[in-house]
Amino acid sequence: MFKIYIDDIEVKCDNQFDIEEEFMNPSSIILTNVYPASWSVDDLLNNYYFPEDYTKCKIYKDDGLYFVGIVKNSADMELNPLKPHYCSLQILDPSTLLSEGTTLDYVIANKTVTEAINQVISSISDYGFVAGNIQIPEQYDTLIGAYSTLDKAPFDVFQYLSQISLTRWGTRMVDEDTTAIDFFSPELLESQGTIELTKDYCSQNHIDSITYDYSTDDYRNKQIITSDEVFGNIEQSQTILSNGYDTSFTTEQKIGKISSIKVNNVEKTFATSDEQNLGITADFYYTVSDSKFDSSSTYSAGTEIEINYIPIVQGREVSYNTPEINRINDNLGRNGTISQYENRTDVTSSKELQLVGQSYIKFKGVPEITLTINSRNDFLILGGKYNFSGPLNQLNGDYLVKTKKTTVTQSDEYNWFVYEYELTNSFDVENELNYFDNQRSKSNGNISQGEYIARNVDIENTANIIFSNLQITELEITGDNTLESGLEMPLVS
Repeated sequence: MFKIYIDDIEVKCDNQFDIEEEFMNPSSIILTNVYPASWSVDDLLNNYYFPEDYTKCKIYKDDGLYFVGIVKNSADMELNPLKPHYCSLQILDPSTLLSEGTTLDYVIANKTVTEAINQVISSISDYGFVAGNIQIPEQYDTLIGAYSTLDKAPFDVFQYLSQISLTRWGTRMVDEDTTAIDFFSPELLESQGTIELTKDYCSQNHIDSITYDYSTDDYRNKQIITSDEVFGNIEQSQTILSNGYDTSFTTEQKIGKISSIKVNNVEKTFATSDEQNLGITADFYYTVSDSKFDSSSTYSAGTEIEINYIPIVQGREVSYNTPEINRINDNLGRNGTISQYENRTDVTSSKELQLVGQSYIKFKGVPEITLTINSRNDFLILGGKYNFSGPLNQLNGDYLVKTKKTTVTQSDEYNWFVYEYELTNSFDVENELNYFDNQRSKSNGNISQGEYIARNVDIENTANIIFSNLQITELEITGDNTLESGLEMPLVS
């Protein structure tokens, strides 16, 4: 039996409707031809039913609470006295209040990700939200940078906390007055079981169809990532002689952070141009990522200005997928290397460049598969991880239930339910590919700007070599001057 109550008044819905659920997004229902179940045929012609906005809607299935929502608006009401007075209703999941409810106005500081999540949930508890299953890997549940929630909806803050902790989040109904908020990492998910592509399994779960979308449009197996502006790991020292009139001095490399400036071996003060604009005075000023610094006064000709600074250089990381290179080589008989070049515009380290490169290789070399399952049984959990096993080896593996669509058809006292599930095998791709961006956001929060951190990087520089007192003697060639060694033999000095 299928029953709908709005403000504890039982209503009827003559047509079919859909309950669509997508991971991390609110659900909504459109009810059409709605009217109180107690109305007679005469009531349908004489009375008008118009429920107020934001009243509670409860849907029961077989006397068990199935869905709780909020009536958002009424529309398409029939006013013709000669026709039944139906109305249409839009029912929203309570989680819509995360984006449409109150905005926040405090700063999250000196808290781990879990503590930040609980702080936000506590501030919106009046809406009926409680902390659910918070499962965040220990290595990601560390202190985060100061984050201002001013004028932000809880939904936006949860999105940020999800990104920096490499987790997923969603909501679920606990009872008619309570909605739980869950955070979890795909790697910590326990498998909910195996979906088998057999006649017995499909018959047992009333599966009508299983289809898949298989994408293999990216075979790159060599990833080259560069960053034009990365902090070097070697401090530079340079001495410049003043010409007596210039107040701007050029450095050999772009300045990332100045350690010290001395004039004729006397320590001087220095500040960034941003600090100068704020009214801070110093002997020298510099702009991050610029290859010059300025003096606030003129020095006489021949004055020695010694600057020690950490330069901004170019970082480079190359990742290979050797099995894929060999596969293409064996199949085509040609060089199996397909390269992808990418220039990162954000400041990063060699470790993070490597992680991004390996993530591209790992996921872009593997097909992204979407499974769609239609069933008359509600047998899969939204957000659950399942193993798929069938005769096609390319499809076998772990999947996450990403979306669930429930279609309900009601006629008199009979109901038909059809469930459509969408599963994906790439549920952690986005977090992997954005590893560095998430970690940088985690460290900085959204308070400070223009801050830089010294990192160990792969430095790529060019330099002129000058030989002093070099004498060159031409040797007379004997024989054919062929290197007598086997192919790929190592050269030993």
